[in-house]
Amino acid sequence: MLTRRRMLLGLGAAALVPQGAGCNRARTSPPPWPRTTTHDGVEMIELFPRDADETSPLVVAIHGMGDRPDRWVADWREFPARVHVALPRAFDAHGGGYSWFRFEDGMTDAEFGAVVASAEERLWRGIVKLAGKRRVIVTGFSQGGILSFAIAARHPAEVIHAFPVAGSCPGPVLPQNKARAAPLLAFHGTADRVLDVKWGREAVNAFKEQGNVAELREYEGVGHTITPRMHEDLWDAIKKALPAPT
Repeated sequence: MLTRRRMLLGLGAAALVPQGAGCNRARTSPPPWPRTTTHDGVEMIELFPRDADETSPLVVAIHGMGDRPDRWVADWREFPARVHVALPRAFDAHGGGYSWFRFEDGMTDAEFGAVVASAEERLWRGIVKLAGKRRVIVTGFSQGGILSFAIAARHPAEVIHAFPVAGSCPGPVLPQNKARAAPLLAFHGTADRVLDVKWGREAVNAFKEQGNVAELREYEGVGHTITPRMHEDLWDAIKKALPAPT
């Protein structure tokens, strides 16, 4: 878990490498995209790769601190499956991008857990508004990875699978008292100097100790970024988690 004075949150502007294309399915009236919409106060860029529509499986990809969703459009529009992609924008301006929550030196674990929980609740309201009756897949990098852990912990019935990258989870937000959480597969570089891999390990172990399905894939020598190999593994994992077409 994350403890005070031990974690720095990086900008989270990892470059994602486009991967190969998947199969197309014909649709008569594809929605215009990318499009920017607002759902319960949360601004999102929506993409519909492979001729997807509003009934397709929903994948929510959450950027890190200092980043912005429009920088992820070129990559996610190439996702090789028929999915509805939502790229939410964080709430507060930070440098040339945005931040989901603050982290200040001297915060207690309870205080840090509270700001993460508050950001997760605010973001989740927008996700629910967009998703409707659909269950969702969530992923995110850095701050987005932390929120992916939090969403998995707090919404097991609504989340198909969570895929945090270079993230962890504050102690107060972790599952407790054998609480059920959504299945989780995390990705983390062993040379991360912004959010040490040990915090990812502790978070994953905390999920497992409560009886939940959680796994961590470590990448030797990788820092606070997403390499092409991590990107490929992430997208393969998301594709495997997608519900079967109906």
